[in-house]
Amino acid sequence: MDTNVFISALKADDPYHHEAKIVAKSLRKGEIQAETSILTLLETASVASRMYHRAQGSEEDDQKRKTFVVKTLKTLAGLGVKFVHMAGDTPFAVENIMTYVPSVFNESILLGIQTTLRTLDLMHVAAARHAKQNNHEIGAFVTGDMELLRMKGQLSTITGMPFRSPREYVIDIGLK
Repeated sequence: MDTNVFISALKADDPYHHEAKIVAKSLRKGEIQAETSILTLLETASVASRMYHRAQGSEEDDQKRKTFVVKTLKTLAGLGVKFVHMAGDTPFAVENIMTYVPSVFNESILLGIQTTLRTLDLMHVAAARHAKQNNHEIGAFVTGDMELLRMKGQLSTITGMPFRSPREYVIDIGLK
């Protein structure tokens, strides 16, 4: 599951807010399960911090912002989501470059050769492919990212699972 699904549940003006709240409620109740990249923690902290800053304007209380970010991360943790971590470093060699990189970087670089995705999207898709290889029960990659959804045919082939919007996912599995 992509970070933006969790963020959509927090933002009432998001086009997938309603469906994201249904997904979050179903996760919390244990009706469904989800896996997401560890990058979701970073992105959620970043978005929560910016959301708080925008809401407070220039008279921001740094401690209250930190508290808001931690509370948001605790909310994410309370959904029972499994965080996918691709452990270890792997050798990377291209032309005169020979080094070791984190596994997720190596997989992301390989995906970058196959697609035109942005950096963090490459890393999420690499983690999704890794998760699917380790858990064949994963049914779909759920995202509100229009770029990923436009490429869903290609990305479905690469990862071995369908790419669905939150709306499609909620309808597909009959969540209410």
